[in-house]
Parts: sequence; structure tokens; C-alpha cells
Amino acid sequence: MGKKDVLDRLKALFLKNEVLDMKQLLKTISATSRMTAFRYLQELHYLTSYTHMGKYYTLPEVVQFDENGFWYHGDIGFSSHGTLIDTLQWVISTSESGKTSSELDKLFRVRVQNSLQKLLKPNRIRSIKSQKQVLYTSFDHATHQKQLEKRQAIDKKKALPSWIVADVLIEALRSLSATPKIDDVMNRLKKRGSSITYEQVKQVFEEQDLEKKTLD
Repeated sequence: MGKKDVLDRLKALFLKNEVLDMKQLLKTISATSRMTAFRYLQELHYLTSYTHMGKYYTLPEVVQFDENGFWYHGDIGFSSHGTLIDTLQWVISTSESGKTSSELDKLFRVRVQNSLQKLLKPNRIRSIKSQKQVLYTSFDHATHQKQLEKRQAIDKKKALPSWIVADVLIEALRSLSATPKIDDVMNRLKKRGSSITYEQVKQVFEEQDLEKKTLD
């Protein structure tokens, strides 16, 4: 079987299954060498999962990354920014207010504590205590200061009652746009005669990153 035939077979299997592991790859190309498999993968410009210790592979034409650069096949995650380490650094460095480990765990759908430590030692990110939590920010001093100021402003805000958060989230889900807007949610609340203010809606949007999310 020629090289083109092998590549065509591999591509067809990826398009069918979306994600493959090394065992499936070796079986498809009738080989036992991982190096041989990687040579074929390189020809197809493959992507490696950032979860499961990078044991899964897919192709660029298979994935549809979300606004944060993530794509999932079940619990298997891929990132447009590459590895878990590189993606963590990008997310933290570009965040408006830095990220806590719990926020990162939720975003990445995996525990990231060990990877955060690997970023701290070579000075790729910073960490600082904030409201009894550890906040991770960009290593760049100017960006770090802006993120810290934004986080401090957020922390000073009074926590909203759970019923307000719930009402805003419900109207966000009911909005006609897949990506909710503050004005749309505010209009829906007004029609209901709700007493929730614009500032409260804005606070929920900021705390939940709603304008960066696509709600299904």
C-alpha cells in the first residue's frame, strides 16, 4: 500500500471517528513503529489532545474551536494554542483579571495545579494571593498590574443574591442570540417587571464571562 493510500485511509478514519489513539493509528497503517505513525500524522498536520497526557490525536478539519480556543470529543480536549502548558499561559496572560486555579479547572475541565507550577518556575506567569485565593497573572509587569486592578475591583463588588444570578442566567439562555447581550437580557427582565438593575446584570455577565460564551 502506497503512501497516498495510507494517508487517505487515515484521513477517512479521522473524519469518521474524529479522534484516534496510537493503537488505532498503528492498526490502520499496519505498522508497529510509533515513529512511522508520527510521520504520517505530520503529513496530515495533526493536533494532540491537551488532556489525557496527549494520548489522542485529531485533524484540523475535524475540530471546531470555540471562542476560547477549545474543542471537545467527549472528555477529550484539544486547544488551538497547543499543549496544556502553552494554553494555560495564553489564557492567563490574555485574561482581563487573571485566573484562579478553580476558574482554570472549570475552563479546562481538568485539574491544572501541577501545570501551573511548571509555568511559575521559568517565570512564564506570576501568582499572588487575592481574597484567600491564589491569582495567576501575566508575567509582564504592566499586564500583571492591569489584571490585578481589575480583579481587586471585582472582589470589592458585593456578591449578588442567588435569585438575581439565576434570573439573569435564565433570561440569557432564553435570549434569541446564541451569544447573550446585556441589553437583550435587561429588556427581557423589564418586560417581566423585574427589579434587577442594569449594573446587576452587568456584574453577572462579568462574573460568568457570558459575552464570551455561546449558550446552547
